[in-house]
Amino acid sequence: MCGADRTIFVPEGSGTRRKFLPVSVPFVSSTPSLPYSGELGRKALHLLALTIPLGMWWGGMPLALYVLAPAALVATAADVARAHSTSFNRWIRWIFGPLMRADELPPVGAGVRFNGATCVLVGAALMVLLFPLRLAAPLLAMAMLADAAAALVGRRLGRHPWGRQAATVEGSAAFVGTGLAIMAWMPAIPFGPAAAGVLGGAVVEALPLPINDNIRVPVAAALVVAGSEALFFGKPFPLFAGLPA
Repeated sequence: MCGADRTIFVPEGSGTRRKFLPVSVPFVSSTPSLPYSGELGRKALHLLALTIPLGMWWGGMPLALYVLAPAALVATAADVARAHSTSFNRWIRWIFGPLMRADELPPVGAGVRFNGATCVLVGAALMVLLFPLRLAAPLLAMAMLADAAAALVGRRLGRHPWGRQAATVEGSAAFVGTGLAIMAWMPAIPFGPAAAGVLGGAVVEALPLPINDNIRVPVAAALVVAGSEALFFGKPFPLFAGLPA
């Protein structure tokens, strides 16, 4: 995950006793703060998370929406709870701490910070809400794997950053190569729009936008694919396809 650190510092107290506490802004991208071994473990969870798009395809609609929307709400509530409960925060750190970045583990009372797993569920819920499954499932799988490739290659081999951004040319190339390879095996989407979606996802993944890449990348890729199909193939633009007719 490549993006800008969105932690801000707010003053507390006054005079010589004034100090500044870190407060993280929710649902934003984070800079790498794990050792490479921790990043490997974190990205291994992306492989496990592939059960989400596979389950979406297997279960169909509206089951996928009925499962993912409550799951996203529960995960969001858990992140809010750990920001206010010391015991719950300690339990989350004990179980998931080794796979979480430092900015995903703010102290209790320092503001809500949504972790990567929560953002994966929110992104998946948005995908099934906004797009038909023939777009939502393959593009979500592509975004998961291509984002993982970008992070691992960028951390290990990245030498050429995009300007002053944390993202690198090498990481973006890994995203595009992985994404194109995956979409070549997805017959539900014509390869031209699929390739456009991969490129759009790579651009959005590299930019330091104030939305977590687990949300913004698949949604942006799907918007590009849907727009390309509408423009070049005359297909209807399927926004909010997950809502009951």
